[in-house]
Amino acid sequence: MLVADEPRGRYDFLDWLRVIAIFVLFFFHTGMIFVGWGWHIVNDQVIPSLAWPMDIAHRLRMPLLFVIAGAGMWFALQRRSTGAFLRERSLKLLLPLVVGVFLVVPPQIYFERRLHGQWSGSYVQFYVDRVLQFVPYPAGNFSWHHLWFIAYLYVYILLLVPAMLWWKKAGVRITPGAWLFALGIPLGLNETWLKPIFGETHNLVSDWYIFNHYLLLTVYGYLMASMPGVWSWLSRMRRWACLAGTATIIVLITGFNTGLIAHDSIVDCVGANVFTWLWVMVFLGYGYRYLSFTNGLLAWAREASYPFYIMHQTIIVTIGYYVIHRAWAPWIKYVVILVASMAACVVLYEACIRRSVWLRLVFGMKARIASQPRIPGLTPQVAGEDMQ
Repeated sequence: MLVADEPRGRYDFLDWLRVIAIFVLFFFHTGMIFVGWGWHIVNDQVIPSLAWPMDIAHRLRMPLLFVIAGAGMWFALQRRSTGAFLRERSLKLLLPLVVGVFLVVPPQIYFERRLHGQWSGSYVQFYVDRVLQFVPYPAGNFSWHHLWFIAYLYVYILLLVPAMLWWKKAGVRITPGAWLFALGIPLGLNETWLKPIFGETHNLVSDWYIFNHYLLLTVYGYLMASMPGVWSWLSRMRRWACLAGTATIIVLITGFNTGLIAHDSIVDCVGANVFTWLWVMVFLGYGYRYLSFTNGLLAWAREASYPFYIMHQTIIVTIGYYVIHRAWAPWIKYVVILVASMAACVVLYEACIRRSVWLRLVFGMKARIASQPRIPGLTPQVAGEDMQ
């Protein structure tokens, strides 16, 4: 039986979690301007209190999205043929990626080069003289930047389709149990072994630590979605997962502060990934318990979230470039960039993207323009259908 947790066959909580994770990206990428880690644009003054929340968010935001994406693959393959699945995913992922690389990402590089005194001309001149040279970033000015998520996910689909089809045809159904708590360990071993050799680059060709990390999480999502009763089990275990995840981060922080745990040691790598996985379980468990419903906000956000993901970083960088030159306190700059970026995404989406067939296609949405809700009122669709 495909759905063992909900008689209606709906998993709205996964859509809620995806929307929330993308919403959190606004806070994270705005924060990147103020933590001094080295980003496309940076403010002269940092906000030290952002460091730990940002570090924790970095460990949680993308893993949750890849797990949800893996679950979405299971749902999609139950309702589509293999050919239809690949065509749909190619249109939904490749078209936005190509358009994004040529039109969405270049302004980020343009403002970065201006900030660092590496370019002083117009954007059009920069695009012709620099972007169209197709020299990969950072040496050059051609990149997918934050759209690496889309590129990696498409490669994962191509790699995993044979195994996913075998799993579906074999009808194997694993029973969820305490063993799920241990899935953070392979993630930790992957980081321990590969991160010192292959640092995080998102360039696909020499990014084996990150590539394997998110591949595993995508597989975890697919396998869990195939397990009868898994969401109910995660809901029942949510408090234990929360307790274990909280204890893990307390032990790690205490160990770092006392010198008992060295950064990038095997204890750090395994512990950090156990923390990541436990909190993914927390989100899934609490999400299923409290977010298994739909309303007008979710109906609107379900479609808006993917265009928001594609747009948000370019808008943050663009607005941030002008804001960081102001003589304002760092927190004021942070709030201005955050609020202005969110507002800009809403305006662009509502005024342009959702109203144009062509823009809907290039931003990964269904081409048809139905009677969409402003917020509230759309006939709900089956959750999982829109997951990347």
